This record gives sequence, structure tokens and C-alpha cells, in this order.
Amino acid sequence: MPGSSRKSAARNRALYTGEKPAAAQAGIPRDHSIGLDTCCPEQCEFRALMALGYLNYGVDYDGPAGWYLSVLSSYTITVSPRFDRTVIITDVPHNVAGRLLRGPAGGGGLPGLRIEEYRGHESYILRHMPTGAQLVITANSSGKPVGTQKDPHIHGLTTSVPLTDAEKEELARVPGMTAEARRLLAGIFSRITTQDPYGGWAIGNWFYDPLKRPGWLDSPRRPGYRRLRGSGDSWELQWESVPYLNDLVSALTGPVIGIPGAEAMSTPDRLVISLGGATLRLHSPRD
Repeated sequence: MPGSSRKSAARNRALYTGEKPAAAQAGIPRDHSIGLDTCCPEQCEFRALMALGYLNYGVDYDGPAGWYLSVLSSYTITVSPRFDRTVIITDVPHNVAGRLLRGPAGGGGLPGLRIEEYRGHESYILRHMPTGAQLVITANSSGKPVGTQKDPHIHGLTTSVPLTDAEKEELARVPGMTAEARRLLAGIFSRITTQDPYGGWAIGNWFYDPLKRPGWLDSPRRPGYRRLRGSGDSWELQWESVPYLNDLVSALTGPVIGIPGAEAMSTPDRLVISLGGATLRLHSPRD
């Protein structure tokens, strides 16, 4: 029965994502796959931009690292991708939204992200003006921004404010990418909080090891240096802290949780994830 197939897919998804059943089921598409990569083109482009900002830290602050999206690693969040929106579930939505949005005077934050509405359950409905994609940040475990509309608790630009010249310049510097590269990068962002329910691997929001395996740094948890660079269908990702390299490979290519069509292959000096004609070379000292 379609209903039971949908619930089964949601249960499988929630095992890996940590979503509550209602949140996981909202992300299950018509084909009853787990749905982390089934989305409209606007969402794919938006998530790839989020990955570009999130996966750059500690280098080249004239580029996406200057958006400071890596700060997401400092919060306890659950990423809950849907077909027509990206949902971030967190116990501190004001903090998370405040870090992703730019203030009236500029600063960090994703260029072009605006407040559309603020609703009950501390739910921010945001709109990325260049792509048209919707982002919801909420304390509601189901991911639904329900309740009456209110005045937001943070100061940020609203959808009535057009792109600034600074935002246009920053977005113009974003390297072009093929559709397959975009899917690959978007898929990484959709999996930053995933974990193997059987204890084999964990991404840990690129901040810590939820499995508490021996051998990790004893220093306080920190995001660590990371850099994502490339263009077209050729990209490279380097990082110095969590997760283990093989953990990321498992998250991107695993039989249940992986990006459909993504494959891992070794070269003399790198491990490479391929998706169609797109490649992502991976390098981390913790492999």
C-alpha cells in the first residue's frame, strides 16, 4: 500500500537523519525513496550554495568563507530536506537564523537570504532571492512553520529589500558548476547531520564524532579548517578535522543513504566521488 511504503521509507530515512517521524515523512517523495536528493531545481541550486559557504572555513574570506556559514557547525541542528524547501530543526532558531541572515549594515550571511515570515514554534521562513528557494529554521520537531505570523526576534533584511550591490558582486564570484556537480554539493549539505544507525560512521555536523571513537583530538570541539574549491564539473574538498574521510564517503555513496548514482573511486593521491561527469576529490589527514 502506498501509505505503508511511505511510512517505511520515512522510518529508514529517520534512522540516518535523526528526524522525528513526521519530519522524515514530509520529505518522502512520490517514488518512496528517502528523498534527500529529490528536490526542485531552485532547492538544488540553493543547497549547493549553502554547501559552498558551509565547507569553506579558515581561508579566502573574500570568497564563500566570508559568508561565515561554517558557523552552523557550532549548533545542534537536524537538516530535513524537502522537495520544495530546506528545513533546519534546532533548539536555537533565533541564533541560527541570525547567523545565516545579513543585517541592514551587511556582514556575514548567505547573500540574498531574506526574512519572509516569522511564525509560531519560533519558525523563520526565509527566502533566497537569487534562486527563489525557501529555507525554514524552526524549533518545531516536525519541521512545520505553523502558528500565527509575528514580528521576528532578530534584525534581518526582509523580502522587500532587493539584492544589494555587495551581494550581487559576491554571487557573481561564485564559480559556475554543472548540474551534476550541483547535485553532488547539494547532497553533501543535505547529509551534514547524518549518521549510520548501526554505528559505522557519522558526519557530526563537521564538528565532533557522535560515535566517540578513540583517536580524535582531545582539544575542545571545533569546526577545523576546510576548503571547497573548483568549477564546472571538477571540485576538490579538503578538511583537517571531523568527519573521517571514509565516513563522508559512506554518507555520499551508501546503499540506503547515498546520492543516487554517486560512486567512490581511488586515484594515486586522492579519493574521488563521482556523479555522472562531475568529480569531487577528497583529502583529509584523518582518513
